[in-house]
Amino acid sequence: MTRDTPAVCKAVAAVLLCAALAGCPGGGPETGPSTPAARPTESLQTILSHAENTFRDGDYLEAQMAYEQAVQIDPDQSRATVNLATCYLKNRLVKKAQDLLEQFLARHPDDPAARLVQARTLMRVGDLGAAAQALRQVLRTNPDLVMAHYNLGFVAYRSRLYEEAEVHLKRACELKPDLPDAFYTLGLTYLALKRYPESIASLEQAVRVDPRHVGARFNLVNAYARAGRMKEAEKQQAVYADLSGHSKAQKEKDTQIKASSVKAIRFMLDKKYPEALQEYQALSARFPDDASIYSQIGQILIILSRREEAFAALQKATTLDPKLSDPHYLLSGLYRERGDAQAAERELTTFAALETIPEGKSGY
Repeated sequence: MTRDTPAVCKAVAAVLLCAALAGCPGGGPETGPSTPAARPTESLQTILSHAENTFRDGDYLEAQMAYEQAVQIDPDQSRATVNLATCYLKNRLVKKAQDLLEQFLARHPDDPAARLVQARTLMRVGDLGAAAQALRQVLRTNPDLVMAHYNLGFVAYRSRLYEEAEVHLKRACELKPDLPDAFYTLGLTYLALKRYPESIASLEQAVRVDPRHVGARFNLVNAYARAGRMKEAEKQQAVYADLSGHSKAQKEKDTQIKASSVKAIRFMLDKKYPEALQEYQALSARFPDDASIYSQIGQILIILSRREEAFAALQKATTLDPKLSDPHYLLSGLYRERGDAQAAERELTTFAALETIPEGKSGY
C-alpha cells in the first residue's frame, strides 16, 4: 500500500469524524447550543485543550461550544475551525458548517482540511458540482490523498462523468487496496461503461476485501449475466439472497434499538452520564451482538474516566462490526494515552479509511 506523506497525514488527522450522521440534510431550521461568549480570563490554549479532549472523547456538543469560544478568540485557527465544522455536521447543523467554512476559506483558500470538510457538507446537501470542485482543489496540493480521490470518484460516478470517475477510483484503489467501496464504485463505473470484464474484476475484488458487501454481490449478478457467465451469476444470486435476508433482519433490529434508545439519548443530552450508561448496558443485555451499543458504552466510560472498561467495550464494538468507524477513533486516543503510538496510528488509519465513504452511498 502506498503510504501518505506527512502533510497528507496531517490533513487527514485534521478532518477526523467528518462523515455526517444519518438524517435529512439541510431540511428545516437548525437549532443547537448558542455560541457562548469567550471568557477573557481563559487563555486560548486552555479552551483548545478542553475542546480537543471533549472532541476526542466523542462529546460533540461540549466540543462544539468550546471550539466556538476558540474561533471567537482566533478565527484563523485551522484545526479549531475544521473540528468545529465537524461538530456541526455531527450535530446536524449543516448550514452552520457551510457558513463557517465559507468564511474561513475566503481567508485561507488553500487549507486542504477545511476544503475536505467543505466537500462533505456540499455532498450532504446534494451540490455535487461544488463538492467536486472543492475536492479537485484539494488534490492540486495533496495529489495522493485517498479520501479526496475516492470521494471525487464517487461524485463523478453519481454525475455520470465516468471517465473522471475511473481515474480517481483507480487511484484510490492503488492508495488503499483494502477499501472495498473504492473497488465497488469502480465496478459500477465499468458497468455503466459496459466494460463488463473490468467491472467483474473490480466487484470481485470488493467482495474479496469484504465478503459481506451486499451491493457488490448484487451487481456481480448483473455483470456476470451481461457477460454471458450465467453459472457464476446464479451462484452470486444465491449469496446475495442470503446476505440480503440478513441485511433486512439487521434493519429491523436497528429499528428496535433506535426505539429503545430514546431514554438513553435523553440522558446523554442532559449530561447524565451514569444514567445513560445504565440504559445502554441494559440495551446491551437485550442486544448483545450490536456494535453501536458497545461504542456508546465505550464513549460514556471515557467521559467517566473509566478507561480500562472503555477500552474493553470499544474493542468488543470493533470485533462485532469492524466497519463501524467511531470506536476506532476512540480507541486511537486510548492507545495514545497508553504510549502505544503504533496501535494508535493503526486505529486512526482504519478510522480514516472507513470515513472516506460518503453519506448517501451509491446504492445498488
